[in-house]
Amino acid sequence: MKQLIRLTTLFCACAALALTVVAGPEPSGKEMKEVAPVPPPCPNWTGFYIGGFGGYEYGLIHPSIEVTEDEASDASAIESEAGRHLDTSGGELGGLIGYNYQWNKWVFGLEADGAYLWLRNSRVSEFSTPDDPLRFGEGYSETTSFKTHYLFTVGPRIGYAFCNWLPYVTGGLAVGDLDFHQRISELDDFHESRGKSETNAGWFVGGGLQYAITNHWSARVQYQYSYLGSTSLNHNFPDEEFTGSSKVFLRENTVSVGIIYGF
Repeated sequence: MKQLIRLTTLFCACAALALTVVAGPEPSGKEMKEVAPVPPPCPNWTGFYIGGFGGYEYGLIHPSIEVTEDEASDASAIESEAGRHLDTSGGELGGLIGYNYQWNKWVFGLEADGAYLWLRNSRVSEFSTPDDPLRFGEGYSETTSFKTHYLFTVGPRIGYAFCNWLPYVTGGLAVGDLDFHQRISELDDFHESRGKSETNAGWFVGGGLQYAITNHWSARVQYQYSYLGSTSLNHNFPDEEFTGSSKVFLRENTVSVGIIYGF
């Protein structure tokens, strides 16, 4: 009987030892806790930066004309035709340079941009008046064309950083060129052509969203509205039968995408 008890005790001890070896040591409280990965630090937006951008440009080009003419019906017809808008769209490609300073989550900056624009339109029309029906070879012909080639802007930016995301607003000075030409003819009598190309200063406002890809590289999308004022032409014929003054206004809506390198 005693021998049986000894064998049973020995068997139980061996089984307990085997289970301990298989299961391994009991984990401690520290080993039970999982270590959470440390998130990367948010970028600091302070510093100089440069970049390039391309975009889509929609121009609101509104000419107008005031005419002094012997025949009131002729003057009204010319004003109606020559005053039709030349709204058009095109592309832009440019570069930028700027500086940001971050205070807490607020980001204050100053940026200058320059772009070449593919924005141009023209219109040719022949029209008649009640006194000069076009079907008899009389009436008027009018050709109007407009181009703008470049746009420079400089202004402050104010943004609020959400770690890698930076929404911002901007506004300031805009400088661009207005190239305006117009030819008005009476088909059986006279014609006159006038043109002017000048640089105008105006203003712009806009906003965008920038995302920091790395500590140095970021990308952004931006909308901008620019107003560049007007330019005018004076029409005057030698026989003083027709005089007039034409004016064209330029406003631009721009959506662009840019890539930026921060130092």
